[in-house]
Amino acid sequence: MHGIILKTLQSFVVDTYGEDAWLSIQREADLEEKVYVPVTVYPDRDVYELVHTAGELTDQSPRTILAQYGKWVVPPLLETYDLHIDDEWDGLELIANIQQFHTSLRTRDLTTLTTPRIRSERIDENRVKITYDSDRKLCDIARGAIEGVADHFDENLVYEEQTCMHDGDDACRFEIRRTTDTAALEADTTAEFEFESTADTPVGGNDD
Repeated sequence: MHGIILKTLQSFVVDTYGEDAWLSIQREADLEEKVYVPVTVYPDRDVYELVHTAGELTDQSPRTILAQYGKWVVPPLLETYDLHIDDEWDGLELIANIQQFHTSLRTRDLTTLTTPRIRSERIDENRVKITYDSDRKLCDIARGAIEGVADHFDENLVYEEQTCMHDGDDACRFEIRRTTDTAALEADTTAEFEFESTADTPVGGNDD
């Protein structure tokens, strides 16, 4: 797992729940005093253990924690990788170019790092399709990130998850739509964000 994920996960927990919460999560996950550096690769287990423990200590499902993190992490990631982002892009354009963006980061950072497979397809001016395929099954981060992008760019974006690996599908496929209808946005968001699972729901997979 790329260190920037674990480093920003730590920042998310501290910012949202406090420093004491992070120390408790590390201790309960048996990762006490472990320091995460953005340019280092860490075992996937660290993310799974931290997220599961965070869910237990906050009385939430691990998938909810991942979605919260996905929403929170958008601004710091955009700031970190701003050189890879066109100043003319809006939120939907960023999502439409996520495959190109992701490929450039894979090339720039760690060629030995096993990363998810992400494909993007522009359907029309207001719709984009994203396919996420990874044995890690961290698609909940993508759900939160869609909301984070919408907030960051002040856009009305809703999504439909057409398939999900947690349901046994081969990949997670999202259709993201831009709308100017506030009422429709609120209705769609309510329906489409009903993905919470129980704390016993497995998160993650093997090493991809």
